[in-house]
Amino acid sequence: MHNLKTNFDKIFPIVKDFLDNFINFDGNVFKSGGEPKFSDLKFITFSISSENLLFHKLKSDYASCFSNLIDR
Repeated sequence: MHNLKTNFDKIFPIVKDFLDNFINFDGNVFKSGGEPKFSDLKFITFSISSENLLFHKLKSDYASCFSNLIDR
């Protein structure tokens, strides 16, 4: 799981199912104000994908630099 786009595509449907009752048609959390250009649902999914990729890279490429890294 090294590709951010692939991770995003795999995680997006799971996050969408999980947050189905909290988001509107455009993938945004129900709130007042303008609609963002990047939906809340995509932002949450991207955050999860990025975090997974970050921890994988730290463990594989920088293990000696971060020897006390938490195990996820």
